[in-house]
Amino acid sequence: MPDIWMCARRRFWVVNYLVLVAMVLWIAASSLAGPAWLFTLAAALGYGLLYLLPLLLVVALVRYLPGGQKMASLLAVLGASALVILLYTDRVIFGMYGFHLNGFVWNLITTPGGIDSLESSTGTKVAVLGMCVAIVVAEVVLFWVLYRTASAGQGRAGWLKWAMVAIVLCMLGERATFGVSHFKSYRTVLMAAQQIPFYQQTTFSHVMVALGEKPVRHSTLKVAGKGRLHYPLHPITLAADAPRPNIVWLACESLRWDMLTPEIMPNLWAFAQQNRRYTNHYSGGNGTRWGIFSMFYGMPASYWFSFLDARQPPALISVLQKQHYQFGLYTSAEFTYPEFDKTVWAGLPSDLLHSHHNQQGWEDDRDNVTRLNHFIDGARSDQSPFLGFMFFESSHARYFFPDDAVIRPDYLKAFNYATVDVKKDIGLIKNRYINATHELDIQLGRVLDHLKEEGLLDNTIVIITGDHGEEFMENGRWGHNSAFHNQQIHTPFVLHVPGQGAKVVNAPTSHLDIVPTLMPLLGVTNPPSDYSVDAVSLLKPTADRYRVIGSWNALGYIGKDYKVSMPMNLAGTGYMAVTGADDQPVADSGAVMVREKDDLAQLLKDISRFYVKH
Repeated sequence: MPDIWMCARRRFWVVNYLVLVAMVLWIAASSLAGPAWLFTLAAALGYGLLYLLPLLLVVALVRYLPGGQKMASLLAVLGASALVILLYTDRVIFGMYGFHLNGFVWNLITTPGGIDSLESSTGTKVAVLGMCVAIVVAEVVLFWVLYRTASAGQGRAGWLKWAMVAIVLCMLGERATFGVSHFKSYRTVLMAAQQIPFYQQTTFSHVMVALGEKPVRHSTLKVAGKGRLHYPLHPITLAADAPRPNIVWLACESLRWDMLTPEIMPNLWAFAQQNRRYTNHYSGGNGTRWGIFSMFYGMPASYWFSFLDARQPPALISVLQKQHYQFGLYTSAEFTYPEFDKTVWAGLPSDLLHSHHNQQGWEDDRDNVTRLNHFIDGARSDQSPFLGFMFFESSHARYFFPDDAVIRPDYLKAFNYATVDVKKDIGLIKNRYINATHELDIQLGRVLDHLKEEGLLDNTIVIITGDHGEEFMENGRWGHNSAFHNQQIHTPFVLHVPGQGAKVVNAPTSHLDIVPTLMPLLGVTNPPSDYSVDAVSLLKPTADRYRVIGSWNALGYIGKDYKVSMPMNLAGTGYMAVTGADDQPVADSGAVMVREKDDLAQLLKDISRFYVKH
């Protein structure tokens, strides 16, 4: 006969199972409103048990130890609390950004500088801690109530056995449904599965073929490259009389294209009127690592991990080192997150990487501009060419700014990640962003004014852009890193090249075009195909081209009329998201794939060009 502790735990497991099922349905709520609702319900019923299963097994073993019943009960309470906290956190992240707890979030937590990049307040940390404590207290109270009302004479409830049978049948049905949907490229189910936290695929294509079934195949597209990195394709060569212009490179966190107006960014706007302003410019991705990586390498985001593993710097930086450039590198974030100290700046001594991230973003930006201008003065006095780089943080969420930068007085005064209602307050949040961007422009103006006052613009290339954009629920998301919506990838781009006049460029351009523009200006004689992918010179843009963008787990193709998002770790066209170039749905995604197949085939060929097969 089971004792009172075991009876209480059994009832505790049932309640927590129902809580976990409800949380999965809460997270995947949008799928319940569509044709895949039955699949989503079955998945929730099955995964509620799967989440609990490891904890159930551990508790079952612990109860055999001396004093094991009490220890097992304590472990059950703490473990269940951790599961609820985990799913609640996933719900918050998925609701805001459109992705679950994944490698990106793990990287954010474990990489030095990652958590700091969130700019979370003390209030946010207190709210999060309070939520965790509340969940633990609720679980303790629940177990105490169940223990007090349990009876040692209670046997195993007969209904529980049949409930387990029903759950197992749901799991088998969900597995079979997914397998068939994967085989037949039934997108409704495949997309619904991606809304289930920590969903694991089960496929049986070989069995289906053996049974005489034919898979639905639109094309075979494999995104992730494999093999040893071979970059550049040929040694970089320089002309005998290679020029050595100075370079000032200013990258701005989350700066989207429509912020470049006379009201919001008057200093950059005035500078743009005298130089080249690109109105149709996209980042190489929807996050900082992809944006900066594509700027300096001229390569798609799918190459990031290979370059990170190889600790290989860009060919551009190697050329500047060979030409004895001085480097003044400043950031108001951290060079360790993302891992630019192991990629973009891997070939440079660490004492050249000046990270100043001690205050609010705008305060760090002001201090770093002073440092950058001081470096420029020193490099000028040495009469050596230089690269001055700065990464600005003013426009990073939670969008801080001083009082004198306020141009939108109706803004969200207290911004707490844990308590903010993004949908309700998004207009006020965007006004915070606009004010922060105005402060960013003030600091950009300090650098530009300094270059003018010192007479350096005649021999200095100036690049000003955003690492990526920022969405404010225009397509149902806030922030970045969640989708290839235009608001997340469309950035302003202003370029000053000595001898080039003012021009507004409306042709499609990309961060991947920056390196192929700079290298010839530095006397590099190699064709751009030796060190970049799908890139053209910003001085000679063409309207007839596609662009490639990337994220943590997907690669995107942007043509003139359509976008195709291709997951890098999921095989099959059923996972591909096809929209218009304006992010609107298309009537027939299959027809789009056929229409764009030549460009897609070229893109997939290009993203493997710098690998040597083992």
